[in-house]
Amino acid sequence: MFRRWTSPKIWITFGLGTLLLNVLAHQYPSWVEQWYSRGLFQGIRLGFDWTLGLLPFPAFYLFWIGIVVFWGLQIWKRPRALRFWPKTGFWLGQILGFASFLTGMFFWLWAFNYARVPVQEQLSLKLEPLDSTMLWQSLYAETQTLDSLRHRLVGADTNALNDTRFWPDHAEDTVRVALEYWLEKQNFPVAGKVRGQIIYPEGTLFKFGAAGIYWPFIGQGNIEGGMHPLRKLPSMAHEMSHGYGFGDEGICNFLAFVAGANHPNAYIAYCTRLDYWETLAEACLENNPAQYNIRYRNTIPRGIVNDQHAIRAQHRKFKELAPEVRYQVYDGYLKAQGIASGMLNYNEVLMLVEAWKNSSRE
Repeated sequence: MFRRWTSPKIWITFGLGTLLLNVLAHQYPSWVEQWYSRGLFQGIRLGFDWTLGLLPFPAFYLFWIGIVVFWGLQIWKRPRALRFWPKTGFWLGQILGFASFLTGMFFWLWAFNYARVPVQEQLSLKLEPLDSTMLWQSLYAETQTLDSLRHRLVGADTNALNDTRFWPDHAEDTVRVALEYWLEKQNFPVAGKVRGQIIYPEGTLFKFGAAGIYWPFIGQGNIEGGMHPLRKLPSMAHEMSHGYGFGDEGICNFLAFVAGANHPNAYIAYCTRLDYWETLAEACLENNPAQYNIRYRNTIPRGIVNDQHAIRAQHRKFKELAPEVRYQVYDGYLKAQGIASGMLNYNEVLMLVEAWKNSSRE
């Protein structure tokens, strides 16, 4: 009986069936919202957070240890199979079965959330592309706000904020509470306590082009340990947003912004707005390079410029493996999940934030 349920055919059928169900799910977002995102997924969330979420270290490590142990046992039980080509079909079946199992579980444990009712629709936000005037008005306003927050922290000091002296106590809990507070106000369920764990050794996630990653198989957000301190809190909020059931990258950037931009802790607010400001500044540079370089660049407060330089210097220490391949793969993955803009989806935070401000609910 056990051998039958571990048969690759079972798991290949499971994986293919789940993929077909996912195609169907995208046709009925309201059904997914009710029965999966606000139903089954909430139970999954609780299950993770009251088991793996109680560990004092990232369960991300356990997942990969488990993978190595599993395949080690498979090889140990069948050592002769590695030496004979006639066994190639057997191992191919094992690999396909395992991959199909992971694919199916990926969707059941989290990824069906890609098919839920879009957040902007649930919040009645009207998204419109920002024209040149709106972009620049937003950039100047955000620069002033950012400078004001920095003055609350360090006064007239323009040295880069390279350390964690302003790091909030119990940072992970503080970020989670802020995110849950906003989500609850908008009537989104927040079962469990999503973790935002820091991964070491430094550079582990950077090698794959990621500052953070939500891993559905353990139900936890994971943050790159080598990231500059000014980047860690917004990244943590972003990955936690995935953990509460949101797949869209632009939405998770938006949730990180609304959770932290007006936080009473000035350091959290500064980190959050600095992250958003850089996205806005890049959009303005692309919109009008001459205006940015000639009229705006020299007006950026020196402290903000030094923070930018410090972040870039820190991140240059780590090299990414095959960045072009990574971009194409992830771009294709996002598009396969119904996000037509692919990697550009990250920048949709600009439209979301502007729509949120215009809704008078900020």
